[in-house]
Amino acid sequence: MNIDALNPADELQRVVSQPDSDSGATVYARRRVGDRELKRVVLASVLGSFVEWFEFSVYGYLASIMGRVFFPASTPGVQLIASLAAFAIAFFARPFGGLIFGPMGDRYGRKKVLTATIILMAVATFCIGLIPDHATIGVAAPALLIIFRLLQGVSAGGEASGAAIFVAEYCPDRNRTAITSWIEVGCMSGFCFGAVVVAALTHFFSVAQIDAWAWRLPFLLALPLGGIGLYIRYRLEETPAFEAAQHRTGQRAGWRYLFRTHAGPLLQSSGLIIVTNVTLFTVVTYTPTYLVSTLKLDASTGLTISLVSQIFLVAMIPLLGALADRIGRKTVMLSGVLAVAVLVVPCFHLLMTGSFATRLAALALLNLCLAAMLSCIFSKVPSLFETSVRFTGMAISYNVSVALFAGTAPMINAWLIQATGSRMIPAYYLIAAAAVGVVALLFCHDRTGKPMHGDAPVAG
Repeated sequence: MNIDALNPADELQRVVSQPDSDSGATVYARRRVGDRELKRVVLASVLGSFVEWFEFSVYGYLASIMGRVFFPASTPGVQLIASLAAFAIAFFARPFGGLIFGPMGDRYGRKKVLTATIILMAVATFCIGLIPDHATIGVAAPALLIIFRLLQGVSAGGEASGAAIFVAEYCPDRNRTAITSWIEVGCMSGFCFGAVVVAALTHFFSVAQIDAWAWRLPFLLALPLGGIGLYIRYRLEETPAFEAAQHRTGQRAGWRYLFRTHAGPLLQSSGLIIVTNVTLFTVVTYTPTYLVSTLKLDASTGLTISLVSQIFLVAMIPLLGALADRIGRKTVMLSGVLAVAVLVVPCFHLLMTGSFATRLAALALLNLCLAAMLSCIFSKVPSLFETSVRFTGMAISYNVSVALFAGTAPMINAWLIQATGSRMIPAYYLIAAAAVGVVALLFCHDRTGKPMHGDAPVAG
């Protein structure tokens, strides 16, 4: 029979002759996806992730400014910690986003969740830009800031997992890593755009103007960007893997099934997410603040070093994703994690004492290590879970790990530096995260070039 001649309805009913290698269950073939549809899905996901993570991360770049605006009665050190605490609190809301959106994504579809998350993120971010400052409404100002940061966290709790799964379920097996790595390109480009916008603020406005009103501009930009992202995502189809899973009879799902059959994948996923995101939020989000507030570089120099190294990070992610499809995701990720453990101390010494060029080289090297992790994480983690619990499993492991260890990294680093006086604290924090990542990777099964758990083989 000519498979290419099958229509989507017929193809959904076609049964693959081999059972899934892990569960032994019969799996259904997915509808065929053409190159045009796959490119549209990837482009839409990249742009959507760009919008989401610009909106979420811009607060981190404005942390010292937000401290002055919303916590003016404190000393500069306490202002920064309080502002970073408001940054971290959004991460404590992420598990609740996972609890809400994970089961919804497994039951009602990935597309519906991604539509909801981008609306919530855009509205919450826009509202932060409308909050009166502390001088106008007193303690109500930081209270409103926390409320909207919590809503951002709930949105992010569904976004990261949903975007990764959406693309991973469309991809051919042979190049899933390379294709899903573009989601991280979108995320990191959003981070970079946030740095560009904040750098532009510091260039075109005085400190007094930024504190008075100009800090609001990046947040107000969220509404039109969110509208663009929503339009793009609304035009997508549901993933072929989810559609195929809906045709199974007696499909097992739910919390009890997840924890009974996926305890190992949940722990492995958590370890991978801890090392990747602790590195991300230390190197990308916290370092600009570290360079300015701790090392006392001027704001323009600190942001320039951070921005150039992030552009290098974005360029390396798809290259390392393509390499991982050739030599294995486990090999590429393990190389990046071990390199962090070995190189982070000398890199931070260079950040503290080096010239502009050596500081830039040190941060670029850490970003290269991070790129090795980011290039693989969105193909590695979804592949650990069966289709019926994939969204829930990834959303819970991803968001709990990020909330407890990664999102708090900037606040913990700032607090420990102030408490101990040691400017090497971020390096030690990264070494601890790397140790967790090595253990997770050693126990993790590598599915590079193979179907994800519970899915039919996908040629391409």
